[in-house]
Amino acid sequence: MTTLFLSLQGISPLHQATEAELIQQRLRAGHEVVVLHCGACLRSCSLNSTHNLLGCAVCQARAHATADQAGVRTRQLDRSLFPAQYGEAPATVGELMELTYEGINIGRGVASSTISILRDYDVQPRGRHRALVELECCNAVGALRNYRRVLDEVRPSEVVLFNGRHSELWPMVELCRDRGIDYVCHERGGSIQLYQEFRNSLPHSIAARRRLMNELWDSTPADERERRASAWYEQKRRGTASDDRSYLDAMTTGQLPDDFDPAKHNIVVFNSSEDEMQAIAEWRTPLYTNQNEAITAVLAQLRGRDDVHVYIRMHPNLSVVDNAQTQELYALQQDNLTLLRPTDTVDTYTLCDHADVVLAFASTIGVEATYWGTASVLYGRAFYEGEGAVYHPQTFAELMKTLTTPGLPPCTRPDSVGTLKYGLFASSYGKPYSYARIEGPKTAYVAGNKLRRFSAGTARRLLRYLPRLSDWLRTHRIVTGRRLRLSELAKLYSHLRRKA
Repeated sequence: MTTLFLSLQGISPLHQATEAELIQQRLRAGHEVVVLHCGACLRSCSLNSTHNLLGCAVCQARAHATADQAGVRTRQLDRSLFPAQYGEAPATVGELMELTYEGINIGRGVASSTISILRDYDVQPRGRHRALVELECCNAVGALRNYRRVLDEVRPSEVVLFNGRHSELWPMVELCRDRGIDYVCHERGGSIQLYQEFRNSLPHSIAARRRLMNELWDSTPADERERRASAWYEQKRRGTASDDRSYLDAMTTGQLPDDFDPAKHNIVVFNSSEDEMQAIAEWRTPLYTNQNEAITAVLAQLRGRDDVHVYIRMHPNLSVVDNAQTQELYALQQDNLTLLRPTDTVDTYTLCDHADVVLAFASTIGVEATYWGTASVLYGRAFYEGEGAVYHPQTFAELMKTLTTPGLPPCTRPDSVGTLKYGLFASSYGKPYSYARIEGPKTAYVAGNKLRRFSAGTARRLLRYLPRLSDWLRTHRIVTGRRLRLSELAKLYSHLRRKA
């Protein structure tokens, strides 16, 4: 059995170490392993969107060192297969997501990368974002041409790759689906010490995560799973959970909005950033196009209700974002509405405790509210859907009835299986490393050797890539909307946000 590794994540020590772990697993199982390197041929990638040549050199030095240590065969992308220009991009984001090249969908990856770079779902493929969309289209076409050639020559039974949703990765996923080849996407698990393999699905798949969640629950002793699940909820509230970034340090413990009136029916809406999941088909819902559409409709139904007050708690990770989502929210005005901006110091958990009902779209605060005893409503899709932990209306009329019901109890008790099942999964899903050792997101060891930023291999590759400096300058201008600055020459992780 031959396993092909698509190795495009070397700029991240964590994900490169995961690849090393998985290579060793396949070798121990008797697989022939072939590693496909980028060779700095991609025009952009998810971990180095501006094609920073220093980042390319670090990535390739680490990736080649991993392959050399394992003693496996390697291949490299052919730069000549990347088109210089794409042509006219589709007119809308919807059309972009359906874009195909030689029968293979490339559009969802292009849309995913573009939306992530912009942090904005309001992409204008033939307008102000044309150059970026066309860059990502060229990236996807070149990647697809390379992957088709390599699959024809290597004929693997399995392909392993990181994440899977971006323009340089999605074509491989689609090719594997088209040819009936098993593919495995790897990602971080419930903690920095765990990784997860998603076989024949993206890590963003709700169905895949629910399957893994139930497998973990069923395989964990009853007393241990309940203890670990409860510990996750408590750690999240303290800001010490290891599965996600905490924003609690910027909040004032116990603080409520100045205008909070417990005599009213208080609805708290927790929104979330939409850029990561916008291009994932499974996350699409017929209930609305985006969260703001649903929020605006709820507010319209409650306009003039003196007995009801709505609080919108914007997600803290939107604090550095200036896009259609944030601009639309900032423009909202209504007598019975209080908008809490991403930097507001109101305590999320205290607000949740005092709410009559919480409305969430994908954020984990939706299931956390149930655990802490507040009625919680999910409108749309989330990883915790279908477990009976939250109310899940399927029509707008049902949503409004649920939100305005006085004295609405939590959907389940805090200790109910659905609520605890999600807590266990969020903290504990994944597999421990045996070959690699992880000390942090940027500190990892493979076979006892630290994955360093700079090495002799890094220097050699940087010198080799310097003739492509014009590619870096061009991509940087397209991605960031401005020229490369001298102060940015040594930046390794160049995922620079730009205004849409």
